[in-house]
Amino acid sequence: TLVPVAYLKGFRTVRESVEDPEVGGYLSKAIYDEIIPTLDLPKQELTTFADDVLLRFKNPFVRHELSSIALNSISKYKVRVLPSVLRYVELKQQLPKRLLYSLAALIKLYQNPINNDTPEVLEFFKHAWASGDVVYVAKAVLGNRDLWGMDLNEIPGLNKLVTEDLKIVSTVFNV
Repeated sequence: TLVPVAYLKGFRTVRESVEDPEVGGYLSKAIYDEIIPTLDLPKQELTTFADDVLLRFKNPFVRHELSSIALNSISKYKVRVLPSVLRYVELKQQLPKRLLYSLAALIKLYQNPINNDTPEVLEFFKHAWASGDVVYVAKAVLGNRDLWGMDLNEIPGLNKLVTEDLKIVSTVFNV
């Protein structure tokens, strides 16, 4: 959730990202408002764990490079974030805006990938972005069952929100 948003904003390490009021605030809200409510553990336990993780991210003696973390970002999003997206939709009957903004940022990041991924994933994104049409890119990426194990376009409103966010990040960030 953090890497694509922070990288597009010009940050290169986790620490500088979470210390930034805007990006750090975004991450905190994503964790506490959109991820924690989807997990089946006691809320206090989850909150304490999240607090500890955010504190560790600010450790001045550890340099977590965003580009290193970005390795295989699509599969990481599928395994680590998508379950929270799907559970959030199930529980709240609405879309988790921050988690989907990070998906739009991730799609933008794959326009000129900073990370290594499988040749198939990189070729898919290269082909999709060759169209030059953000609407096409969003629909193609969200509909790629090989990436997600499902067609995300089938979730009501998801394509529209991700496409709108992708238009914004494509206009604002030219990475």
